[in-house]
Parts: sequence; C-alpha cells; structure tokens
Amino acid sequence: MRPEDMLLDEETLFRDESVFTPSYIPTDFMHRDSQIREIVLSLKPGIRGYNPLNLLLCGPPATGKTTALKYVFREVRENTSKLITVYVNCEDSSTPYSIFAKIYEKVYGISPPSTGKPLEDIKWRIFTKLKRDDRSIVIALDELDRLFLNNYIAEILVDLLKSHSTHGYDRVGIIGVMISQDMIVELNEKTRSVFNPSRVFFQGYREDEIFDILENRVKHGFYPDVISKELLRLVSRKTFEGGDLRMGIDLLRKSALIAEHDSLRRIEKKHIEQAMKSLAYGRREELIRKISDDARNLLSIIERNNKLASGEIYEKFRNETNIGIKKYNQFIKELEFAGLISSIYEKGRGRKRRFILKI
Repeated sequence: MRPEDMLLDEETLFRDESVFTPSYIPTDFMHRDSQIREIVLSLKPGIRGYNPLNLLLCGPPATGKTTALKYVFREVRENTSKLITVYVNCEDSSTPYSIFAKIYEKVYGISPPSTGKPLEDIKWRIFTKLKRDDRSIVIALDELDRLFLNNYIAEILVDLLKSHSTHGYDRVGIIGVMISQDMIVELNEKTRSVFNPSRVFFQGYREDEIFDILENRVKHGFYPDVISKELLRLVSRKTFEGGDLRMGIDLLRKSALIAEHDSLRRIEKKHIEQAMKSLAYGRREELIRKISDDARNLLSIIERNNKLASGEIYEKFRNETNIGIKKYNQFIKELEFAGLISSIYEKGRGRKRRFILKI
C-alpha cells in the first residue's frame, strides 16, 4: 500500500456525512417530477386562502414518498407564510392528543401547556389562532396505517376535516402516506366522504435511477474519488435487487466508515461486502423493534411454522394469545407493511394463503 493511500487520524472520507442520513432532503430531487407536481397542485389552494386538497401518497417502501413530501414542504415554508405545513410520523405520534400536540407546536411555535389541558381545549386554541391569523394548514400523516391498526384513524380525520362545523374553520388539508391504499376501504362512509383523497403512486426505482440518486449522494457526501464508478454500480445493483433505496444509502455510509477504520482513502469491494453483512442484520432488528408486541409474537410463530397455511398459523396464534381473527389480520398487515413478510395465495380449492419471510 502506498503512503498516499493511507488516511490520517484527523482526516475523513466524508465531505458531508448528513447526506447519508434519513433526515437529509436533497436540493435536487430526482426521478419524481410527476409526483412532486401532484403534491404542489394539491397545496396551491391553501396558498390562495382555501383548503388544500387531500392526497394519499402510496407505494413500496423507500420509493421517495416521505422525502418528496418534505422537499415540497420545505419549498412552501421558504416561499410563503400563508400555508402552515405540519409533518407527523404516526409511528411516533399515534393518538389524537399526540397528533394535535404536533399541530399546536407548528401553529404556536411552542409545545402545548403542560397543565393537563384537555384535547378539546388544544383543538380550540389551534383553530382559533388559524382563523385569527387568516392562514391555511396541511397536515401530513406519515405511516398512516398505524392509525388503522390502533383504530384512531376515523376520529383523527373527522376531527381535522370537519373543523368547519365544530370550530368554524374550513382551511384544512390532509396528506396521508402509506405503502398500500387497500386499508382506505376500511374507513366508514362518513370518514371516506370527508377525506376522499386523490391518489399519487410512487413506483419502485429502476436500477439506472438508483445509480443516478446514489451518484448524487456521493457527489455531495464524499470527497472526490472515494468510490469508483464500478463499485458504485455494484452498490446500485445490490440496492435494486433489495428493492430498498435506503439500503443503498446506508451501504455507502457504512462502507466509507469501514474504509476509514482501515485508514484508507478509498472504498474497496471488501468494505462493501462487509457493510452488506452488518446492514442485513441491523435492518431486520430495526424493523422488529418498531412493530407491536403482538405482531412480534405472531412473527415468531410464522418463523417457527413457515410451512403452515394462514388458517393453521391463526389457530396457533389464538391458542397462545386468545386474540380473534380480526386483530390477527391487522397484525398480518402490520408485518406486511413493515416488510417482514409477504402473502402468497395458492391456486385450488379454498385458495390457501401462506407467508414468505422477507428478511
């Protein structure tokens, strides 16, 4: 190894390591022009003093739904004060109070009073200030399926979208973000009629699109020549095969950290291979940590009995937990949305459903 290939203790391969973190919003958002356009169109009425249009962003994991939304919200905040944008991750805030607390923080710039104010008082304060300030508001509910699983979805949507009849304020729009739109049919008629969103679908990225996006991250996040085009194409191919753009971004970051640990100025193939092994395990642990305890228990049963059909899995689950079929199906959906399992239906009498472990 040549001395010039060695990295000194105080040196780094990263020009800006934040480029490889989940919170990073690119300045030049690629391969999502039509989706960005739909989001912008839905917000224009809010900027003009009316209610933004309701949207549902859906598509496979890691296809740019959340990043596109935050990209547009950033542009709105930088260019107008007439429309307040609120982003809520329902994985972290999944109750009516926690969601309205997030809205309160954006409207007032501070958290709600810690004096135990009831939810109705928080709502009244929010809508009163919005009317007084003559501003519209759009609330993005990311991981919307969480509200279906805990049965708060109807209450939250109606409280927000019927505010004109309860608080005399009618300039609210909602953008839901979820993997599949199938759960929308579970809404009752009243909630469907007030929500009634337009759909915006985010398809999986092609391999050449993944390469473009990762190349852009490399340009902004690494110093020149940290990774070769050949190895970047390898990362792009592995990312495409895995179907998860976040994996490719994490793979670049992890590979660079391993190269730094080896005191090298460039990422080598062995660093990528080592990073892939560690990320595969870490990704599974992260997903399992996020699901509910009952879903975790169900996953364990599926892993131990992965050759059994759904009905037989349910019997074992019921015997262990005394949980009924409706909740069982909700937990199956939770595991599917988390990307831990997928369902296949066998042709023939009865159309048996079986589960495939994805990670």
